[in-house]
Amino acid sequence: MTPEQFTETLNTTCGGNLLSAVLYGSAAAGDRIEGKSDYNMMLVLKEAGLPALKLIAAASKDWLKKGNPPPLIFSRERLLSSGDTFPIELSDMKDFHKTLYGEDPLPSIRIDPADLRLAVEREFKGKQILLRESYLGLGGDKKALAGLMTESLSQFLVLCRAALRLHTDSVPASKLDCAARLREHQEYDAEIFKLVYQLKKGEYSGPLDAEALFGRYLAAIDQLCASVDKWTAGK
Repeated sequence: MTPEQFTETLNTTCGGNLLSAVLYGSAAAGDRIEGKSDYNMMLVLKEAGLPALKLIAAASKDWLKKGNPPPLIFSRERLLSSGDTFPIELSDMKDFHKTLYGEDPLPSIRIDPADLRLAVEREFKGKQILLRESYLGLGGDKKALAGLMTESLSQFLVLCRAALRLHTDSVPASKLDCAARLREHQEYDAEIFKLVYQLKKGEYSGPLDAEALFGRYLAAIDQLCASVDKWTAGK
């Protein structure tokens, strides 16, 4: 089921309650990895109560069977007031999305740079903690360690793109390119993200030392966490 087909099903199911259906994430930005990336959808409704959710749940069965996440659901009023709550996610949506049905709800959302900076700091540090905990839980399993890096990579690349927005109004669609450009503003091992990306795509060449690679990966994230406190919006 394609996003367009899912949207048609939702439109039939929701009728006049559906205001917008928006594709966002890697598929909208153009850096989706076939077979590894899913499709992300957001729905804007007139009413987002239980009756609407029940209809959408019934219409989403085939969509979910394909491995896609459930769509994000907002009422229009709640979406427009959420720029301070989800500044990273909505900044990405504003820059990279495709409206599949109805009005485009994203241009009207305002993102305060101060909210974005705080969210970047919180998310970098929180995900760093989770990465350490996950490493401890692997019990030295080298194969699982490679999976830990590839599965967490997208989250950290999204944060690199968000961090880059603190320095420039224009960011590349490719998250990997954002990580490389962030190196112009902050000294850190940006090359490690490229290597883990190659590992994720099955294009990594040469012998794989997962421990050494993870050491560089963790150190690069630590460098970014250490510096994020010092970043100020627009610099």
